[in-house]
Amino acid sequence: MTKLRAESLELSLGEVLYLLDRGIRDVQASEGLAVDGIVGPNTRAALDRLLRALPGLPSGKGMFVRSVKHVGTIEAMLARVEHVGLNWLAFQAIWQYASKKSSVWSGFVAHAKALRAAGRQCWVWGFPWPGREREFTEVMVSSALACGAGGLIVDAEAPYNDAPAAAPTLMNTLLPAARSAGLQVGLTSYGAPWNFNRFPWAAFAGVDFVIPQIYDIDNNQGPGYPQRSIAAYRGLGFTRVIPACPTFGKTAAQLTALHSAVAPTHGAIAWWDWYNSTQNPFTWEHLRAFELP
Repeated sequence: MTKLRAESLELSLGEVLYLLDRGIRDVQASEGLAVDGIVGPNTRAALDRLLRALPGLPSGKGMFVRSVKHVGTIEAMLARVEHVGLNWLAFQAIWQYASKKSSVWSGFVAHAKALRAAGRQCWVWGFPWPGREREFTEVMVSSALACGAGGLIVDAEAPYNDAPAAAPTLMNTLLPAARSAGLQVGLTSYGAPWNFNRFPWAAFAGVDFVIPQIYDIDNNQGPGYPQRSIAAYRGLGFTRVIPACPTFGKTAAQLTALHSAVAPTHGAIAWWDWYNSTQNPFTWEHLRAFELP
């Protein structure tokens, strides 16, 4: 007989089907649908909403948010998300500096909760600085838990060049705390890692996914740049690569060309960022038209 095994739990196929039927009926009851165990259009839609809200890796089209004031009211945010077809947003929680107090934000929590209630994912992201790992970890984890985020995205860039001990310290502090809280951890950084040989890439290899910033501001990297970037990150040991495109510094034609060159392989893509999208009127429709392969 066919059996499924998860750790020490072993179930027969009949038992799995019984539990599946129970789960479907529970969803139907909680959503006010006819409780018959049949996955019709309404039940399928309810299941899709629940699955999109599950923590995990970023899925579908997503965007970084620097400040909640850029997205406007909750109603305006949800309307834009629905129109463009965004599946997730990443809200900034902290930006650390070398010589002054860190900037910490928490005003996005209500927006993030509303986003999740609408069946979308939310994440929190932050910019860390060497020597401030404990503060960074505490803010990021507490922010993620406060809004029910799927996890954390670490925006590690210039401060970690020529700082070989800083990245291991950060990850040795952040990863255990995130794991204990049931949170995924991602890294976002330079789109052309071959230009940053002194960056401690290996120290970040324990993250669950990576988001290379494939921006090419000067449009001088060539048409194959997106795929070279993704391949380079895989060569560095990152298996789940989610490309991030810009919503700034591009004409409509250049953005179209970039989108045609990006071929995400893990079912997700990101854009930087909401604010810049509001500055270029053509951006939203280009994002709406983008279809994941």
